[in-house]
Amino acid sequence: MPSSIHFYQDQVLDHGQGTLNAARRIVYCRFGEVAVNGEALNAGNAVFVGEDAEVTGNCDWSQLWRWEVDLPNSELALMRGEGVLTLHRMSRVIGMLDMVPGTEWLFRLDQITAPPGRVTDPHKHPGPGIRCMVEGTFNISQDVESCRAMNPGEPWWECGEQPVIAWGSKSMHARFLRGLVMPTDNAGQADTIKNKAGEPNRKRGQHRLLVDQIISAPESI
Repeated sequence: MPSSIHFYQDQVLDHGQGTLNAARRIVYCRFGEVAVNGEALNAGNAVFVGEDAEVTGNCDWSQLWRWEVDLPNSELALMRGEGVLTLHRMSRVIGMLDMVPGTEWLFRLDQITAPPGRVTDPHKHPGPGIRCMVEGTFNISQDVESCRAMNPGEPWWECGEQPVIAWGSKSMHARFLRGLVMPTDNAGQADTIKNKAGEPNRKRGQHRLLVDQIISAPESI
């Protein structure tokens, strides 16, 4: 049964309070600082939150990026409360993986930093995901959805099974986050990229793992 990845961007004012229902959810703090169920989350860090979530702003203005795995026809998970604002930026159906209800999968958030001038080899991934630009710019060439001159805060989709070629600028590194769903045997592995021949990709960027969480595939009625 197909599942989807949904991507949201939340804004939270100082002392703003918002709530979210339980979900398969990773929250990343892009700017500022918030408390998620009483635990501080600072800029540049992320946490998996599977239970009901209460988010409180701890500075003048904070921005959160949020990845969720749910059914394609699920209601939008907009944060409810005072001093909060949610923008739904992207949703894509996972077609590469056979996510039978109740089966286990790896839900990952990581950060990639590619050096200036880098052009990747054509490569694939063991699972699909929504990326979002953090610093610099990036260009993505693939059959399913190609993107040019991506700016910080802009998301894009990679289905995993189709070859991708990507490059940034010659004057600045390109840094982005990847919210991915993959088979569980990829847990803890930084190098999951393969070239078209099935061999490890020669041109790898700097990798930072933020969250590796085993989740179960959602069930439909």
